[in-house]
Amino acid sequence: MRPGTVYTLERGEALLGRLTVVESGMFAIRCTFGAAPAFAPYRPLFEEDAFLAERMAGDDDSALLEEAEAVLERLLALGLVLRREGGGVYRGALISIEGNQASFRPLDPEEQPL
Repeated sequence: MRPGTVYTLERGEALLGRLTVVESGMFAIRCTFGAAPAFAPYRPLFEEDAFLAERMAGDDDSALLEEAEAVLERLLALGLVLRREGGGVYRGALISIEGNQASFRPLDPEEQPL
């Protein structure tokens, strides 16, 4: 994926924000994130996800892992879609957003955006 590629983050008909690719890594695609006003209700959930990910980096407590998995399930249940400007959609992706930085990776590494 080329730097500068733009994806919109959507839930149903709502535009939540724009992700602009900065770098494609082996495990995730790093982006800048520009939130739309409709993202506001979801920001706390993404902040909680980022906080737990940071804590888990230095703590292997099983209760912490369960808490992080529960937050991930809530994020996945939102049914968020990444739509590439110019065509292509990821309907299943792990998405992380911290402030104006984001990353994502398709749940199926073989998936190509439709």
